[in-house]
Amino acid sequence: MKMHNQSVDKMRFARASSIVVFTVLFAWLLLGAFRSMVVDPQTTLQGFLKAVPLGVASSYHDQIFLASLTAVALSCLFAAKASRWATGAILALFYSALVVSICWGFANTNLVKILGEPFTFQWLVYGDFLQNEDAKNAMGDAFSLFDLSIISISGLLTLALGQAAARLSLKLAPMIQRVVLAAVVVCFGAALYSTRSYVTAEALPAAKIENPIVHFAESAMFNETPVVLTMKTSTDNTDVATVGERPPETSRFKAPSPNSIKNVLVFMMESVPARYVETFGGKYPVTPTIKRYADRSIRFDNIYANAPSTNYTLFSLFSSMYNDISYYGMTYSHPYLRLDSISNTLSTSGFRTAFFWSADSRFQRVDEFLLNKGLDVVQDFRGQKCAEPTFKLSTKEWKNFDYISDFCSAQSISDWMNADPEKPFFGIMFTAMTHYPYIVNNPMFSARALSSVSGTETHYADDEKFNAYLNALKIGDAALGNVLDSLDRSGKLDSTLVVILGDHGEAFGEHGTYVHASALYDENVHIPLIMINRHLFHGDLDHSVGGIIDIAPTILDILGHPLPKSWQGRSLFSEQRPNRTFFFAPWNGYQFGYRQNDSKVLFNSSTGKLEQYDLKSDPGEKANLFTGDVGARDALIQPIARWVQSQRRRVADMVAFQKKDTSRCAATNIEFDAAGTNYRGPPTLDVLVNGKVISRLDVPGKESTASTPQAIVKELQEASSHTTPFDVDISSVPDPQRIELRFVNDLWAGDAKGGDRNIFIKDVKINGQVQATAKLHIEEKDAGSIDDIGASLYGNGAIWFDGPFVEACR
Repeated sequence: MKMHNQSVDKMRFARASSIVVFTVLFAWLLLGAFRSMVVDPQTTLQGFLKAVPLGVASSYHDQIFLASLTAVALSCLFAAKASRWATGAILALFYSALVVSICWGFANTNLVKILGEPFTFQWLVYGDFLQNEDAKNAMGDAFSLFDLSIISISGLLTLALGQAAARLSLKLAPMIQRVVLAAVVVCFGAALYSTRSYVTAEALPAAKIENPIVHFAESAMFNETPVVLTMKTSTDNTDVATVGERPPETSRFKAPSPNSIKNVLVFMMESVPARYVETFGGKYPVTPTIKRYADRSIRFDNIYANAPSTNYTLFSLFSSMYNDISYYGMTYSHPYLRLDSISNTLSTSGFRTAFFWSADSRFQRVDEFLLNKGLDVVQDFRGQKCAEPTFKLSTKEWKNFDYISDFCSAQSISDWMNADPEKPFFGIMFTAMTHYPYIVNNPMFSARALSSVSGTETHYADDEKFNAYLNALKIGDAALGNVLDSLDRSGKLDSTLVVILGDHGEAFGEHGTYVHASALYDENVHIPLIMINRHLFHGDLDHSVGGIIDIAPTILDILGHPLPKSWQGRSLFSEQRPNRTFFFAPWNGYQFGYRQNDSKVLFNSSTGKLEQYDLKSDPGEKANLFTGDVGARDALIQPIARWVQSQRRRVADMVAFQKKDTSRCAATNIEFDAAGTNYRGPPTLDVLVNGKVISRLDVPGKESTASTPQAIVKELQEASSHTTPFDVDISSVPDPQRIELRFVNDLWAGDAKGGDRNIFIKDVKINGQVQATAKLHIEEKDAGSIDDIGASLYGNGAIWFDGPFVEACR
């Protein structure tokens, strides 16, 4: 009996160990395939299949993890071979660990792309242990339904192949079984040596080859970095205090009386650090317009983007608030959060307001963020009429990256500024061509930027991309020149405050990084800020340390307007402002920093690296002054901890307060502007809620005489510039689910005959909140169209949109 039991134990161990070994072999190949998506990402199936061998060759750390898991599993199986239940439990735990490693390995392909590194314990803490919106969005990006199907199919296939291979091996003679298992182990060991040699020889970045589970465990157990969200700090933080919470402040700025400033133009340059602007020491002659206006300007030489990303800058520019400390930013996570923006403030003071962008405002939901900010006009590359070509750079993975020439936006904002000679204006123009990949090789651009050879770029630098960037910057400067010349010709330049800034910087390898979002060195975040008006400034220089959040308060200070109580920024002329500003970048590890006077501190909370620079003696940030002293470390990090913890609490409270205000969720009225073309009477529009007609409206418009399709479209476009506002009470419907605006009486004179009844609708609002164009749908595509300007209906049909109609009401 004892001999029999020993034989059964051996068979049980042999069966279980075969399952473990063969399953691990297939799991390694699967993780190698996933690794290829990190080290050599491809967009096609053919490209992915070609990259798989590279991924397997780069999977050294995955092999180490799997070898360790195998050794533990085999040891436990050997110890428990006498018990069938224990063996089964160990195999179940082994499978569970393998499934987790497969899921995590696949998620790692997306997380490295999103976070710049494998997921760490610090990311878990900053994500409130996956409870906050940022963490949920990141996990949503890491695991889509398509991703889950891939994981499920590949994981099940791996386990099935492991089982099948184990069963086949068990049918062999015992000696051959041992030989096969030994061969598998030897081959795995040889592959381990080969992959180690490969990753060493290729010097692949650690973030791309480390096993994500091991990386997470090491970050939790061995990283002594203080977590800035949890380290003890004081709760009294004046850096995030609002205007309403601070004592009144006085200003160094003394406006002439009467104040000659009636208008404001903000000219924001995409990806432009201070170092490439000539008046800030730039050595390349690519900003002649800015240089030409130097003697009637003030230059602020210590201003920083509070995060090196466009949507973060736009949020802070409009709201004078720091962003939430998050990966996605406020425009994406909370585009409808009610804020006192500078455009709202000036709109209520009688200013015309507009925003023109050469790029795509759908990026990070900026279009939705701008909807309720008191802007009369919002136009991105889609809404501007431009004879020059659109650069199509968007892909399936990188959406909303198309843009037009900055000259087009310059013409658009010039036309808008000059449209009303009496009413004051607040306008923003945002360039795009200095964004990577800096495409400027269109002959029209080159000629208009006064390049030395028509149709070619001017040679400024040997590096191809850097040279293209400098050419793009010169185009942006020339576009600025066109706008200022237009203001001058219209007689408005002297009554306009012109504000020029970069939205963030751009790196070209100064500290081993490129573009802008991967670090917080000065090339990434130190931006130019220039204000031009010959009555106010005369070649002045101001050394105040500030950020994007301080620009709107400075503008209102110059205009003599009070600051909204909710703003965190201060006027750069304030006599009480601390000479400090903060910034962060969550895209390559969680990086934080601040500048105070001439000292700049950088802290990577993912790696624990702490840097301190004296920018007066070391503007290139080459000599790290931090020596490793623990006491000094805590003192340098404390301001960051106070800022991070205070700002996160503040944003969380704002969001929670808005969610509690349920009274705003009841849809009570719908507003919209409409115009039409009349033919034997005006067009009629029915307003339906949940399929029930609430109101019938006749829409006034111009008489139609068009007889061709092209003339009909042009006729409606002309009519759309003279819309009539409508306001319909829908409070009688207790729970609106769908709202329709239905064109019901289309009439057409016929082929080659003059006359067509059509309708145009724009600026649809529920409870005063503008509805995003992306929420609008058209019932029949051949009946009309929707673009970023509005909806055009050429036949009976409707535009409709579903609730919730007020953001965060679900």
